[in-house]
Amino acid sequence: MSVKLRLNTATVTNVVLAKVGNPQREEPLQTSREVFKVAEADQENLTALFIKPFKACIAHRFTHHTSLAQHEVNNCAKAIFADEDNLLAKGVEIAQRLYAKSNHPNIKAGDLCIAMLKEVHIEGELVNGLCILKSDSVVPFLTITPRNGDLQLSTEHGINPDKIDKGCLILNHWAEKGYYVLTFDRSGSDSRFWVREFLGVEAVPDAAFLTNAYAKMAVSFLEEQKSADDDTPPWETATAAKDALDYFEDREKFELQEFEQ
Repeated sequence: MSVKLRLNTATVTNVVLAKVGNPQREEPLQTSREVFKVAEADQENLTALFIKPFKACIAHRFTHHTSLAQHEVNNCAKAIFADEDNLLAKGVEIAQRLYAKSNHPNIKAGDLCIAMLKEVHIEGELVNGLCILKSDSVVPFLTITPRNGDLQLSTEHGINPDKIDKGCLILNHWAEKGYYVLTFDRSGSDSRFWVREFLGVEAVPDAAFLTNAYAKMAVSFLEEQKSADDDTPPWETATAAKDALDYFEDREKFELQEFEQ
């Protein structure tokens, strides 16, 4: 099953902000007192930055060992989708859950954005979405500004949109199945913490998931063959790997035996 999704119709409207420390290091949690309303003039640029990391993510859904009714993030999303006035209270609950799960010594403190997205296009419908982004580090930015008839150089620190460490996009689709969730974790080593312990999601075995799994398997196999046989020219391995990835292009039906061959 393949879901048709378009993110370029979306708009970020309201945001809940937080600074999430590591409780094991006695770092605090600080959350918004009010919802930050994104100015209309800033919506286009901010939306592009928020949705950019999700364009190549595999679909997930919330899961719980007993019932989705016991799943905290699922319930927060459900309440927000039912009434956007719940964004502040439920956004704070999401931040509190992340803080409670951030007690491993390797987990860094960071900035958290929980944003409301309007009009995401999925399966022919326009639905709302909830975007959760965490940045574990800030970077310096140089700004040149006019002052007293001259120019002045100053340094500010902020979030680099291209270096956001972790993210989750929950769409109001498949509500009864745990929602349609896109997620990423650039740190790799902490993916268990983000994906399982905080979000509590599992991959959806759709066409994109299977394509990615089989393609990775094929490339891994070819790399192993190369290391086992030093006489294999590198261009032949690269060509074979490309053939494996190209197999899925414009192919509506997958035949495992044909792919293996």
